[in-house]
Amino acid sequence: MHRVGFALCFAFLLGVVVVRGAIGGDITSELSSPSRWFHILATLLTGGFWLVLRGRPLTLRTLEAVDALGIVALSVLLHFNGALFPIRTVAVFNLALTTGTAAVLRAVVVPSTALRTFTLSMITGAFAVIVFFLSALHPRWPVQQIGPADWPLPFQLISLVLWLGSLLATATLASRVIFGLRREVTEARKLGQYTLGAKIGEGGMGIVYRATHGMLRRETALKLLPPDRIDAQSVRRFEREVVATARLRHPNTVAIFDYGRTPDGVFYYAMEYLDGLTLDELVEHEGPLPPGRVIWLLSQVCASLDEAHHLGLVHRDIKPANIMVIGHTAAYDHVKVLDFGLVKTLAPVPDGSLSQADELTGTPLYMAPELISSPDGAEPRSDLYAVAAVGYYMLTGKHVFEGRTVIEVCADHLHTPPTPVHQRLGRAVPAALEAIIMQGLSKAPTDRPASAAAMREALARCDVAPWGQAEARAWWQANGDASRRGAEDALDPASARTLEVTRLPPA
Repeated sequence: MHRVGFALCFAFLLGVVVVRGAIGGDITSELSSPSRWFHILATLLTGGFWLVLRGRPLTLRTLEAVDALGIVALSVLLHFNGALFPIRTVAVFNLALTTGTAAVLRAVVVPSTALRTFTLSMITGAFAVIVFFLSALHPRWPVQQIGPADWPLPFQLISLVLWLGSLLATATLASRVIFGLRREVTEARKLGQYTLGAKIGEGGMGIVYRATHGMLRRETALKLLPPDRIDAQSVRRFEREVVATARLRHPNTVAIFDYGRTPDGVFYYAMEYLDGLTLDELVEHEGPLPPGRVIWLLSQVCASLDEAHHLGLVHRDIKPANIMVIGHTAAYDHVKVLDFGLVKTLAPVPDGSLSQADELTGTPLYMAPELISSPDGAEPRSDLYAVAAVGYYMLTGKHVFEGRTVIEVCADHLHTPPTPVHQRLGRAVPAALEAIIMQGLSKAPTDRPASAAAMREALARCDVAPWGQAEARAWWQANGDASRRGAEDALDPASARTLEVTRLPPA
């Protein structure tokens, strides 16, 4: 408010001086005019408030006090300035216009209720009327007043009240509308006890937002289920599986805090907010990863899956985008597996995209052959095929199969032997690690590792250059900020960080 007031006061003062000088007036006498003194004081007042308050966090009570003091002080200066005009008509209209303009400006710039705006407007308007009567009852105060004889005092008062009342009513209405819109936006950003923030991702069956719990002030990631991707069966499956997922406690699994449905029909679940990189983003930034780092990351994925498989849960959509790598002082290169059992999309694949498949469960680039031939045939070893495909991607920077269409990719998963890792990469890789990856990519589930725990144990036995906290810390300290910025810059425009609360029809 004070910054805008300063800009307007300074522009008006400068404009008057420049215009008077341009038409041949005496700039020195113009600056020495008492009227200009009040312009200068108003400019200094608003500028002073702006400089003192700039960048300082203030309580609501302090802000309200500064708001009231500033508008009243500014209005009083403008009132006396208006009374300095010797021509009565100019004086009256200046009183009305300056008071009303200040009130409208405040209503537009300062979030405020209509009642508060009306109260402050009445206070400033009262000062305008007082100055008007002082000037009218004492024609020589503060300057000798002149004016047409046919413009009597009652007419002047009526004119002042009409103009001033119109502007103050406009200010009150503007404040009411703007404040109401702000409140509606705030309410729209709330989902139950959560306040929604930026959109941070979108999957086959949900949109994820950054959110804050209203009572705990805890940052969460909130996933909403859009109506165009959900039906009664999907809702039942969602509720059944989110309850099962909430039982997972492994530190490499994303934690589920809450789930439910709001009174207006929005299905959601809340999980821990993770600040890191997906494996997609990590490989895009870094290229093929060192074998030691691949083992470090895959071992954590296997540890997460081991707990889930023991509880009877099959992920069905292990892929780089569902594996988050975190880098902070508590744990560097710490893996979190996302979306357990919650991504079951039946939506068709957009042209040029391999992120979804028609009538298939999962992501074709990482889909086990048995899921292609029998979409309901998911088993724990189906997840291990996807883990091996993710390991292949981390080692080579390329997908196991890269057909031009979904059909080609699925056909390759069913029938085509994968190219050995060292041939695809163009250089040698540790033989033991390559053997685990190739075993995991076996067409028959029985030829793959027996379990996630067995796969993790095999990875631990690989003789490769070690990768641990020291190496991970060094990488994140050197690359973490830049890679995060690059990941944000690479966001698709369709998933821009905008608020988009989805309303679902009642079940």
